[in-house]
Amino acid sequence: MKKYKFIWLFILCFPVMVSAQNNLGKSDDIARISLTPVIPEQPDGLPEIAAEALSNKLQQIATSNGLGGIDYNSRFIITAKLTLGTKDILPGPPPMHAYNMDMTLYIADAFTKVVFSTVNIPAKGVGTNENKAYISGINTINVNSPQLKSFIEKGMQKIVEYYNSKCDIIIKEALTMAQSDRYEEAIYNLMSIPDVAKTCYEDAMDAVPPIYQKLVDHICDINLATAKAYWIANPNSDGANFVAANLAEIRPDAACYGDAQNLVSEIRTKIRKDEKRDWNFMLKVWDDNVSLERQRIRAWRDVGVAWGNNQPHRIYNVNWIFVD
Repeated sequence: MKKYKFIWLFILCFPVMVSAQNNLGKSDDIARISLTPVIPEQPDGLPEIAAEALSNKLQQIATSNGLGGIDYNSRFIITAKLTLGTKDILPGPPPMHAYNMDMTLYIADAFTKVVFSTVNIPAKGVGTNENKAYISGINTINVNSPQLKSFIEKGMQKIVEYYNSKCDIIIKEALTMAQSDRYEEAIYNLMSIPDVAKTCYEDAMDAVPPIYQKLVDHICDINLATAKAYWIANPNSDGANFVAANLAEIRPDAACYGDAQNLVSEIRTKIRKDEKRDWNFMLKVWDDNVSLERQRIRAWRDVGVAWGNNQPHRIYNVNWIFVD
């Protein structure tokens, strides 16, 4: 039977300024636009060390413009095509490699294969070997240049337009996922909508609570049924410990929480009677010092993060970008 494992974080360590579902304040990583750097095989070839330098440069560009952060298999990528113009060997000693190159950067949707923004940056690199010449050229890119700022802004605008135009479809797909018990994936997709797409973001946040409630109730039903069956077969300390592990995953807002409390009382009475000792186990309770609303919003986010982190690492094929 499938087991659900979630980390229910201690809320006070992660303050979220919220007052209602549609006023979530500053978003965290899952609700931000993020760009994943992708370095495909280059037309003129690119040494591995130089490819790493180019990937780092793309990450710097994204981060310096507020588009870095944790990658949950983002559909939006930043990639580059590096084309050599000239490749000369200058006399030494030592002889030097001198490259004139053009770097074309792209922001694109890896799912729909749509390019949102491009920019071409000429560069010159000189080094004592091929790697150093490439890296020298890559390092000349100023991540804060007005040219790159404009490139990023255009890409962000197009991404926001994507969410605004596809919002109804995204939400409908999430609701369909939930009907197929794919609750975590549905919440992930909804929580991934960036708050800069304000209207879509707010509509998505309205759609999350009922899906989350279905997930919580589903987990409760599964774990309670498992706990009851095991306790009937093993009405002793070993059975009680197994039950405790299952009931520990039940949320206080689950529909069957009351039934779980009744089972705990039954087990405690049985253990006390048969083994002359108490069974110290408590179900989860809400922290009275933190609002119920804040804890639920944090739980939504944790479900989405957990699902995203558990997905296989996405392999991006972006050769379609380079087709002339």
